[in-house]
Amino acid sequence: MNFKLNYKQYSDFINVTNGVFNPLKNFVNKKQFNSILKNQVLNKSFFPYPIFFGLNIKQFKEIKNKKILILEYRSKVVARVNKLNFFEIDKNLFGIKIFGRNFKKHPYFKIFYNENYKFLSFNIYKKFNSKDLPKNFVSPVFFKKQIKKVKFLSSFHTRNVPHSAHQWIHNYLFKNYGSLLIQPLIGQYKRGEYKNQYIMRSNLKAARILQSKNVFCIPFFSYPRYGGPLEACLHAIVRKNYGCTHFWVGRDHAGYKNFFSKYQSQKYCKSKQNKIGITIV
Repeated sequence: MNFKLNYKQYSDFINVTNGVFNPLKNFVNKKQFNSILKNQVLNKSFFPYPIFFGLNIKQFKEIKNKKILILEYRSKVVARVNKLNFFEIDKNLFGIKIFGRNFKKHPYFKIFYNENYKFLSFNIYKKFNSKDLPKNFVSPVFFKKQIKKVKFLSSFHTRNVPHSAHQWIHNYLFKNYGSLLIQPLIGQYKRGEYKNQYIMRSNLKAARILQSKNVFCIPFFSYPRYGGPLEACLHAIVRKNYGCTHFWVGRDHAGYKNFFSKYQSQKYCKSKQNKIGITIV
């Protein structure tokens, strides 16, 4: 049976199967899901945020008796999967561990609760053709080949067009560490926000202003989870996987309005930098 992936499922699939979310190699199963929520551990390694494959009630009913699925995105076959395992988790546990005591007031928790009737883990026995990856996708393996001679690589995460404060950060990181990866998050576009093409074009322009072969700008195909400190740690892991040695964490990195306390993401990431294996700036 063909299963149509939404953008969240598709981008997560690309990232887990191309080393972006290492050490995670596939969507979490129930045991891994609970281990990450309760202990922030995946196979003995620090991992702060579960990357899950969720199903709404309609999707679940359509595939609950299937043994094999053909995953597709926008009419292109992405993969064939088998050994389907449907499971449930305590959604309130997810809420309190990711968002804290006031989790029921967090808008993403409401989305998470409504979108995910069941969860699915599976075995990937045939993956897509690499030619069918999104335009401009750069894998960690490919990118690290380009930076072999770079001793230190700082990194900056953004999901917006650059402004003067961003440029100050670019200059600071480049001046202090000699190289910089600007990696905008692509795929979160919604009404009232900048489109992906303008986010990328403007950040590429900002990178060129520094006039150095050691300044790079590539996209991060994902979406905002508004998970505050734990998502900020996930972003740090992503940059470690891309070969970065330093990662800039913003004042309210991956936050939502004033839901998390001021500097909470910075302080938390700093406390976990040894476990992540990257220096937090």
